[in-house]
Amino acid sequence: MKSKILVVDDEKLMRVSLEDKLIKEGYAVTSLSNAMEGLRELQSTNFDVVITDLRLPRIDGIEFLRQIKKLSPDTVVIIMTAYGSIENAVVAMKEGAYDYATKPFPLEELTIKLKKALKHKAVIAENILLKRQVISQYGYDNMIGKSDAMKRVFEIINTVSDRDTTVLIQGESGTGKELTAGAIHYNSNRRNGPFVKLSCAALNKEILESELFGHEKGSFTGAIKMRRGRFELADGGTIFLDDVDDISLEMQVKLLRVLQEREFERVGGEETIPINVRVICATKKDLKKLVQEGRFREDLYYRLHVVTIHLPPLRERKEDIPLLANYFIKKYALLQRVTINSISQEALHVLLLYNWPGNIRELENAIEHAIAFCTSDMIMPKDLPENLREKETPSGLFSIELSTIDSLDLQDTLSDAERKLLLWAYQKTQGNQVRMSEILKIPRTTLQNKLVKYNITKTNISVTGQT
Repeated sequence: MKSKILVVDDEKLMRVSLEDKLIKEGYAVTSLSNAMEGLRELQSTNFDVVITDLRLPRIDGIEFLRQIKKLSPDTVVIIMTAYGSIENAVVAMKEGAYDYATKPFPLEELTIKLKKALKHKAVIAENILLKRQVISQYGYDNMIGKSDAMKRVFEIINTVSDRDTTVLIQGESGTGKELTAGAIHYNSNRRNGPFVKLSCAALNKEILESELFGHEKGSFTGAIKMRRGRFELADGGTIFLDDVDDISLEMQVKLLRVLQEREFERVGGEETIPINVRVICATKKDLKKLVQEGRFREDLYYRLHVVTIHLPPLRERKEDIPLLANYFIKKYALLQRVTINSISQEALHVLLLYNWPGNIRELENAIEHAIAFCTSDMIMPKDLPENLREKETPSGLFSIELSTIDSLDLQDTLSDAERKLLLWAYQKTQGNQVRMSEILKIPRTTLQNKLVKYNITKTNISVTGQT
């Protein structure tokens, strides 16, 4: 099907010349002399691209652009402008134009820009379709995963979203705690209310108290006017408190009162303010352990611990890495306007071997880095960050000659590699599970489960390491 192009220019010679050129290039072209006619045409026809001059009678090109984006957000707009009006073209780009061409220009230059614009539009459409397919099959809003651990997370979100239950999200940095909180809010009956976020990390008591509850004018030095706090701003919606483990014991008492009484006073104020807020908290630490150490109030812990969601670290859900990597490839290829659509098996192998201390956030950064350095349509190992490529792995444990095969079973391959790594660690530590968990950088409970899974015990390991 021919791409539909709308050309709007009050200069007849330019309009006719461009129309003839584009028709010869194989496009379906409609050409008009003013924006009013263009808007009427846009109401009845879906155009792929609009090419318009900035200087038009009655409605100028900038206002025409704004109206186009309201009528047809998916239509790509290319602006034509005179040599002395570059600043207007910059304004047009900020308003959503894809590109601009400065008159006079060779028609070939504009057709090249047009081809790029159509390619950009196709990438956007493909990315939207891919995201819908991925999320419908494996994700929950912007969360992606097909591992059993993530399926369990999705189940809990689905169960608790429409209830006003307090939720505690536990997970390492970069595992997606804020995304999880957002998924709960935007799938709840509070979705039309505010979603207010606050990180409690590194905020002293005075600043945190003012951030949470607001303050009255003159309540402290610098309080030149009344300010509403996050709880007040979140009324009717959800408040998300990240790094709740960093709250001081004194502030924990005040937070507990809000959770129990659903009311508070601003700093320096006497008026008691009632609120209707759902509270979601997140922590990267073990709150129960902090309670035992006297660093977190037990009564607050039980108030927060009504429903707990444990987000697994990426190293414990590596089956999700290919899915996440491809999602981030599509995302950053679109943002950087490049044609990169896949990752090589060798590069994927590097990602699967890495331990990901920064979790999903680190993986996303690695893919963004790779997109920036990739010179083909496929990410190769050389495109990945150096710290991933130079990650030391035990030599001689496994090797795959990918150039000689057409396909492989990824799960079987990963299982074989995992088993060999466990055998390597077992022999290196003489079966000391504490040392094994340290050199493999996995929790001891995870290690024990894997040893049982692969039947690795002292009695069935020979001198050569074969079971």
